Amino acid sequence: MTTRRIHTSSGSLPPLSLPPGALAKTDQRHRYDVGDEPPAIEPIEHRIRLDFMAGGPIRRAHLLDQHNPWTSDPGESGPDPWRETGQSKPAGLLYAEASCRRTLAEERRYYDRFEANHSVDLDDVPAFLAHRLQVCRTAEEPRAALEDEQARRERWYSTIIPWMNLYHVLKRSSYGSLLPPSVTSSADVDEITEQNAFVGTIVVDDCADIRAVAREYGVSGRFVVRESDFSSSAVECAPLPSDFGIDLPAPLLVGKFASGSQYPLLPWSDGLVCSCPYKHDRPWRILCKHELLAAVVASGEDSIFLPVTQGLDVPHRARRFVSPAIASRHTPQAESKTHR
Repeated sequence: MTTRRIHTSSGSLPPLSLPPGALAKTDQRHRYDVGDEPPAIEPIEHRIRLDFMAGGPIRRAHLLDQHNPWTSDPGESGPDPWRETGQSKPAGLLYAEASCRRTLAEERRYYDRFEANHSVDLDDVPAFLAHRLQVCRTAEEPRAALEDEQARRERWYSTIIPWMNLYHVLKRSSYGSLLPPSVTSSADVDEITEQNAFVGTIVVDDCADIRAVAREYGVSGRFVVRESDFSSSAVECAPLPSDFGIDLPAPLLVGKFASGSQYPLLPWSDGLVCSCPYKHDRPWRILCKHELLAAVVASGEDSIFLPVTQGLDVPHRARRFVSPAIASRHTPQAESKTHR
């Protein structure tokens, strides 16, 4: 169901028609159903994007050669793969790990408040956690269910996000596949965007006549793309714009990456979410290599909006990578005891 239509300043492109789940939580028209809709972008996702933006470009020397989170368990104080190899961690990762610890501590107030009053209002609680607390309300043993949920959430912040997601992305075989061969000791954003483009595109359904659409809007047919032509169309778990309730035709930002993939960035939860299968194959993942690259590019712009490096001038909402509300409150910082 379309809730908001956003037009380009020139009015020369189709409007960007968004469903309620793509609006900011503070918007009166925002609606979101955890059970029926794609995962919301969690506050920690926005914070970690800001952390990597603050950390700046990532050198190839920062990346791991080996890390398999499925064959090893870090435990509560397990080995740090950067320390083991004598490498320096990227600054953005130091900030991100500190953000996980701070966010975990901040969320304890939700459990304390809920334990004191099971009928307490949950409007200010992150969407998925609010849903899980609703489940706790109806459990036979609400207190035991609450303790289990808190333990699950703590493991997400302390182990799953860093060990199984961020470390996995920060490998030469993952994020390194997007870097030009010359990126060794330094990593210039302009050089990175020569190999990876953010393309302003009119996305159409599979029945659309590309030439007719191009004529209607006075654009090159190069920048009109059918949903089925994206890399995400070949993998069942990877969503297309229409799966997110975005009406077509739609002016969207599309990532064309050095690895050969082409994925639209979908407006959702006051930000953008990459449509690649890595991000959507496991709901607990909060970052893919394409979103990491987007954060690095945004750092070069000093903006929460991604640039259009090729193609059409799509609306600002199609380029807003991070929630403005969270960006205004979050200050990336690393704890002094964190390994550097």
